[in-house]
Amino acid sequence: MLQPAELSLEEMGDLAAIIPAADPEVKVRYKTIPEFERASRRSIIPVCEPTLGGNEAKYVLQAIETNWISSAGQYIRDFEARFADFCGVRYGIACANGTVAMHLAMATLGLDPGDEVIIPTFTMIATANAVTYCGAKPVLVDMEPQYWQMDIDQVESKITSRTRAIVPVHIYGHPTDMDPLRALAQKHGLLVIEDAAEAHGAEYKGRRAGGLGDAAGFSFYGNKIITTGEGGMVTTNNREIARLAWNLRDHAFSHERHFWHKYIGFNYRMTNLQAAVGLAQLEQLEGFVAARRQHALEYNCRLDGIPGIQTPREAPYAKNVYWMYGITVDEAQYGMNRDDLRRVLAENGIETRTFFIPMHCQPVYWEQYKGERYPVAEDLCKRGFYLPSASSLTLEEIEYVAEVIREACPALR
Repeated sequence: MLQPAELSLEEMGDLAAIIPAADPEVKVRYKTIPEFERASRRSIIPVCEPTLGGNEAKYVLQAIETNWISSAGQYIRDFEARFADFCGVRYGIACANGTVAMHLAMATLGLDPGDEVIIPTFTMIATANAVTYCGAKPVLVDMEPQYWQMDIDQVESKITSRTRAIVPVHIYGHPTDMDPLRALAQKHGLLVIEDAAEAHGAEYKGRRAGGLGDAAGFSFYGNKIITTGEGGMVTTNNREIARLAWNLRDHAFSHERHFWHKYIGFNYRMTNLQAAVGLAQLEQLEGFVAARRQHALEYNCRLDGIPGIQTPREAPYAKNVYWMYGITVDEAQYGMNRDDLRRVLAENGIETRTFFIPMHCQPVYWEQYKGERYPVAEDLCKRGFYLPSASSLTLEEIEYVAEVIREACPALR
């Protein structure tokens, strides 16, 4: 039977200090909510939630009425075409979720055991797992401290004769600095696969995420800027990557005859019902991005001047879509550490999430990266968390969150 990779904090040595405490229980903020207030006031402020205020129900009902509820139908085709057009690319391949979108993109490369793919250590584990699923090895680099993106200066030193691709992850909706990364990839004959799971609508020098590399993978999970409940998309301008991804997502059925397979394929299809929701969400995407950018401005204004609170920065080349609005806490300046501040927020009905735990600290990858250190990623993991970030967030809620953070600050008492 499959056994878990066990790792105790004692085994981690000083790295144990960066591992977050367990999530605090979020207490109900309003003990009694009169019926007439329920539409505008919530008992807790969630860290994120979907916003389903468009044509979602209408399109889903149309799919049901036409009997196209599985993995074929007009909504699949329309969603793929329109999302690809939104990203500025020729092809979109809808699939079951963001993880398999990255796996599909990787699988088209024909990676062999022992091949290497460079990724940031500070990412959600799906990035590393997508490489591992292909039998290749994720090779880690640290982050740059300004914008919390892959440190491009470290990438070249990690390139070997076995390197096949580089995966920039647009962390929390801020794009990676792509021009120097693309130049480096071109110099060494490597492909660039964007992990754009968190970056719907993000821009790099006026070009949208999803069209900045050779291919990209998006997620449409329920907490993403747009959602299909579960779902993903591969985007690309590369006709061969698109052809292979389309084929591999559906068991790699041959065009020559049915039940004839030349590749080991996957069942990674999206349903027409999910695509119906996705199309309705896509119609609202620019509004969602505008709302999140405005929310970030409101947070920035209200958190400004609180000792030890660092708000997210936006690079001159970037349009950040703030999938999550993240902050870091300097305990010496604020007077309280990150985990204690999260407990205060939870006591006041505010849900938060810690930043990612780096790949070199994960039990399942511990032996592979034992002894490797990435100080920026470790610091972000130790001090960072994100605040409520949904597109539906209200100004009242932002003001309330900022007020709790300010009033909790021992340095201001």
